[in-house]
Amino acid sequence: MVHKTLRIIPLVALLATSITVHADDVINRLDNQLSHIENTINGTQRTIRRSQNKYDNTQRTMTELKDGTYAEKSVGRAVKKKKRRAVNSLIHRSNNAIRKATNIY
Repeated sequence: MVHKTLRIIPLVALLATSITVHADDVINRLDNQLSHIENTINGTQRTIRRSQNKYDNTQRTMTELKDGTYAEKSVGRAVKKKKRRAVNSLIHRSNNAIRKATNIY
């Protein structure tokens, strides 16, 4: 009786190991599939937000064209952007000048 039990123990251990490895593989596959689904959902949400922004911009442009304010607002936005870039450039140049003046070689 003891001899039969001892012969079965390696078989049971092999079966348990096989089940564990298979279960781990299944869990890894499920994790990969869930990650893929999450990435797909996030990409879809980004696409929806971009589409909504394009729609909003188009609606704003159409309203401005109807009101006759499109050119004025467009020029205003361009001037604002130009001023922002000029200020950022000035800050960048002054930071570089300070960095070069304080740098010891």
